[in-house]
Amino acid sequence: MDRLAEEDVFMIVNGQKFTKHDFLVASSLEDKIRRLMSGDPLTGFNPKAEEAVRNSRKRTVSEMQRRALVRQFAQKTGVSVSAKEYDEYTAKLLKAMRQRKGDIISLAKRFGPEESRLFLRYVDDDALAQPLRNHFDKDGILKITDADIMTVSNRWLRAVERTNASNEVELVSMRAALAEARGGVPFDKVAARYSERPDQGVAWCELMLEEMDDNPDLREWAKAAKEGEISDILSLDDGWAIVKVLRRGPEDLPPGSTAFPREVWTFARITRKAFDTAKKLPREEIIQGLLDFRNKKLQKQIGEAIMSDAKIEWPRGENLFD
Repeated sequence: MDRLAEEDVFMIVNGQKFTKHDFLVASSLEDKIRRLMSGDPLTGFNPKAEEAVRNSRKRTVSEMQRRALVRQFAQKTGVSVSAKEYDEYTAKLLKAMRQRKGDIISLAKRFGPEESRLFLRYVDDDALAQPLRNHFDKDGILKITDADIMTVSNRWLRAVERTNASNEVELVSMRAALAEARGGVPFDKVAARYSERPDQGVAWCELMLEEMDDNPDLREWAKAAKEGEISDILSLDDGWAIVKVLRRGPEDLPPGSTAFPREVWTFARITRKAFDTAKKLPREEIIQGLLDFRNKKLQKQIGEAIMSDAKIEWPRGENLFD
């Protein structure tokens, strides 16, 4: 690209020619939009902005191509933007660009004559997104019904039932392990039979009280636990656990140390997995999740339709920045 003259054509999209000058204007506009979003001056040297421009040149070409294809497809199929759809889109855009006052025309004027015209064309392009989705939404999949929401809610209920059943299976094993450990069977032997990590039945690790903050059940039990004592079934950060105190005593400090000794617990444990119960989603989140999923499906259909007869030519070769 650097070796081309400004009037040289580097890309042809279904017969529409793009010159190096077109690329420079698009690159300049993207730079100014980035600066605006970052709260930086729109002109003048800015090291971060300069680096962003260098790193985004391939993406700029890709965006020019994508926008041309969308625009051409909309013209070919007769898809257009209503005044309401345009106003709704521009309102969201102004908010996203942190423009609390003014309108799209006023904002465009800040970018310079050529960039201003291109920006307004980009706004028109992007406002086509919803009309295009509507055009392809022959089956009305973007319309979320009460039945759709009920389906998701029922799926959540089934997931909770499966989770509870799985946890009950794990707890049955833990209850059996606890009965054997408290019945006199050596702790390491019980761990070998029941634990997912049998090696932790011999020794797990040494912890001080403040190091148990992430495991409140363990912390509360350990405060009063004596050496040799075996806990009930505890809920730790990695699942169900039965814990035994192997040693409880002061911290080992080097001779002559002036530090205040703290108490240390040495534990062994028997562990099993605990399955997290799925969180029930509010109605609004269910609707948004369904819309996001269905939009992705529609976007794939739109992309395939647009590219089905697209003809992209590269008179100067595709490796424009090598």
